[in-house]
Amino acid sequence: MTRLVSAIPVVAEQTGRAVVLVGGLAVMCRLSTPHRATTDLDTVDRRTTAERSQLELLLSTGATRSGPSGALVRTPYGEVQVDVLEVTDDEITHLPDDPTDRLHVQAHAWAASTASAVSLSAPGLAPLEVRVSEPGPIVAMKLQSIMNRGSAKEGTDLLDIVRLMLDPVCGPVSRDQLHAADRQLREDALLHARRWFDLSADRSLRRIRAVPEGGDVEIDDLRLAGDLMDAALRD
Repeated sequence: MTRLVSAIPVVAEQTGRAVVLVGGLAVMCRLSTPHRATTDLDTVDRRTTAERSQLELLLSTGATRSGPSGALVRTPYGEVQVDVLEVTDDEITHLPDDPTDRLHVQAHAWAASTASAVSLSAPGLAPLEVRVSEPGPIVAMKLQSIMNRGSAKEGTDLLDIVRLMLDPVCGPVSRDQLHAADRQLREDALLHARRWFDLSADRSLRRIRAVPEGGDVEIDDLRLAGDLMDAALRD
């Protein structure tokens, strides 16, 4: 955890922009009881078309390319995989026709615009304030990202959604935020929620149970999470 958190100020310094946490670390921040560890740092880069991307800035300051949208960033505690998920003004103005691509743009833009400050602590480090995606946008982002993941990452995304939706603290917040989201985003998120939590529920459960932390999830848990999303996303 120390190594992961130590990458946040490094990324901010090297890019000149605030880090907005999404992904596994954001899930850990929002759940009342964190359910799994994470080793990557995911940040959303909401920028104008004319600005250089955070990934480009990281690479220009010595980070090593790692994956299609990531880099290995050196910290005092070792290298950290940093994945940058970017959204530009042009993409928001001209939304894709494909519902999955459109959900990617809108969900990440939503995460960037509504992220709130959270104080992170890790052994050996002073408390650090960082902007973290709200739980509703995290659910929306993960509904979209499942489509393009390998089976292991697919399982963790599905498990994260179940935990977020059923959490006694952030579950109601997630549902309220999804219900208040942009109409087009709700329509696209609902399409994906029904796919993963209704039409393909048995397959989704197998993916979740393949994750070590997902062994206690039952089909009823998955369907309840789906029903709660359905109710929140419908008009």
